[in-house]
Amino acid sequence: MLAAIRPGEEERLRGILRAIGDDIEGKTLKQGIERPHIDFCRSPRIHFARFAILDDPDRGANRKRLLYSSNSDGDLDGHLAELVEITSDMDAIWGRCEGYAGPARFGDFIRAHAHEPEAFYIAFRDQTVEGIRQSIAARRHVQTLVDASAAGALAAMLAATSGGRSSWAGHVRRWFDSAGRDISDAIARLTRALPAGADLLRAIARSGFMNVFLGTRRITASLDRYAVFRLFNWITRNRQPAPGSAYSSVDMDNCSGPGPLAPGDEVPSGIDSQAPPTFREDVVTQNQLTLITVVNEGRGDRVRAVMSAIDSYARRLSPPGSLIGISTIHFVRWLLIDDGRRLLMLSDYDGSWESYIDEFGEMILSGLDAIWETSRGYPPDGARDLPALKRFLRSHQVPSEVFYSAYPEETVLNILDDLTFARAFSDASAGPAGPLLQRL
Repeated sequence: MLAAIRPGEEERLRGILRAIGDDIEGKTLKQGIERPHIDFCRSPRIHFARFAILDDPDRGANRKRLLYSSNSDGDLDGHLAELVEITSDMDAIWGRCEGYAGPARFGDFIRAHAHEPEAFYIAFRDQTVEGIRQSIAARRHVQTLVDASAAGALAAMLAATSGGRSSWAGHVRRWFDSAGRDISDAIARLTRALPAGADLLRAIARSGFMNVFLGTRRITASLDRYAVFRLFNWITRNRQPAPGSAYSSVDMDNCSGPGPLAPGDEVPSGIDSQAPPTFREDVVTQNQLTLITVVNEGRGDRVRAVMSAIDSYARRLSPPGSLIGISTIHFVRWLLIDDGRRLLMLSDYDGSWESYIDEFGEMILSGLDAIWETSRGYPPDGARDLPALKRFLRSHQVPSEVFYSAYPEETVLNILDDLTFARAFSDASAGPAGPLLQRL
């Protein structure tokens, strides 16, 4: 959601949010320090959340607006009720925004300022916060046993599942159980993929056939590693263009602050921002990225077409924990805001900013061009000019005053392993080694 901040309240609100972000677990409150707090750690449903303060140029110079973004389980009403419950002083935060009328009307306020994403990728669509935490706990429990040299118990478990104590009927039953599960998973994937055709028709009706065709063609230009895209590229003679120069277009001066890169471009957090774009990066295993770019006039339909293709692939075809081969993204969404004049990206990812952008540049180079080549200040050679791309992204990045993660030390790949382990552990518990596993 985006809401205008009342004039004169910007820095007070920034200070309140920054104190929350600096002490996300509320440890200083136990020392008798009184201040507004949002106890995100009490939430059993919020995966990630952030607050950021953005420039609000459409309302005038020096105006600001508040961004709140969260990824949570369940419906919106449940999330908002929980947010009210875990916030010690709603008025101290939200009361500094225009249109806020108290906790009793909080739901109306949020809905009036909410924005639907054009594209939304979720690494684990079928997993709740509690499910992920339980999988992590199961893996850690067994790891503790291993670290404690529980070799005898584990050896006995392996012997029990090796066939020495199980009958041929047990083997057959487990084989059918496994085969049935594989078939069920395949049917679920097919069912999820079937609406992709309807997604295409909706995108054409909304953005026009040529925008959908050219946008999709732009996305797939560097994705020949996938057979379906390789065939599409061969049929349409689609190739990634060669760089216009062997040298980067980025300025040699990398010490100056971010600034507009082209006429009409904007720096969304202000050139004199009190926090650099790197604010709150590399604090935990995960990082957050908030980007706002200015869309060139008349290119909104092209952006929507590109977003439709990304959204359909993310929801219908992407396997758990991977977006076109990138396995560092927990959540990412793109939104067109301000009547389509600006494009907002919100991402929760693993590792450093540098490695994240490098991986994007390597794995979906043409996808980056498709997303941002319609924005002001995008490098002439696009993502092929990686230094210039990084300059472009840093110039349009907004620091987050608050960043919360429900599992801050877990990567996407770790969670994928934990979920696989938990499932295997559950299957083994139903077999001949079940009693032993229960004792463990």
